[in-house]
Amino acid sequence: MARSALTNPDRIRVNRTQLRDNLRRTLQQARGSTVVAISSHDHKDEKLLLDKRYFDELVQTLNSLIETLEITTDRKLFGQIMRAASTLEEDTRLGRLHSFEEAFEKD
Repeated sequence: MARSALTNPDRIRVNRTQLRDNLRRTLQQARGSTVVAISSHDHKDEKLLLDKRYFDELVQTLNSLIETLEITTDRKLFGQIMRAASTLEEDTRLGRLHSFEEAFEKD
């Protein structure tokens, strides 16, 4: 899914009565990155209805961002990665690196 769809989903607003009266249609509207906002008199009681795949992708993206942030804020680890990165291209060209399959092949 495109980054813009994750950060800027389409929104459809319905109230609770519309949700009850048109449940099947409302559920079908929550597809892909389209989010159904179920309004309420109290803003704190509003709910969102979204596609499971979209939700899973949001969670996966958030977890990836957290991991990236943890790595980049660990000065020692990030320094090691940056020092290793400078030799990766040459090591690859010279065949010094193993593929993922070679490194983790089952015996």
